[in-house]
Amino acid sequence: MRPYDSIILTQDLSDTIRAGTVGAIVDTYRNVDDVYIVELFDRDGATIDVVDVRADQMAVTLADFFAGDQIALLVDIPAYKLRRGQVGLIQERAGVGLYQVEFADAEGKPFVRLTLHAGQMLLLRWQPGQARQSA
Repeated sequence: MRPYDSIILTQDLSDTIRAGTVGAIVDTYRNVDDVYIVELFDRDGATIDVVDVRADQMAVTLADFFAGDQIALLVDIPAYKLRRGQVGLIQERAGVGLYQVEFADAEGKPFVRLTLHAGQMLLLRWQPGQARQSA
């Protein structure tokens, strides 16, 4: 989990903030693991509150990726001879939840650039405190 990921609460936080409420991770704490600052929204998209939420109290519904992030495919894409686990590099955001991803051959030469949905990819590595500006 990292800033800009969309989330849904899996547990009630209070009598008024219930499981099923959606939000987005705003920031992380440098010295506290698994606690995130989350902005929560009502059905109309208005902010309900900004609160601290533990990782076990929410689930990511749409991960946000940044240019330069290394990802692995979660699905096969036979038309391009790409298999689950193939490593690629995010080039830019193409739309909400969509990203241009470049794949290279064994020599490092790019051979295909595709638009993929966030749900088709797994972020390979991210360290808190290293968040970058959005693509």
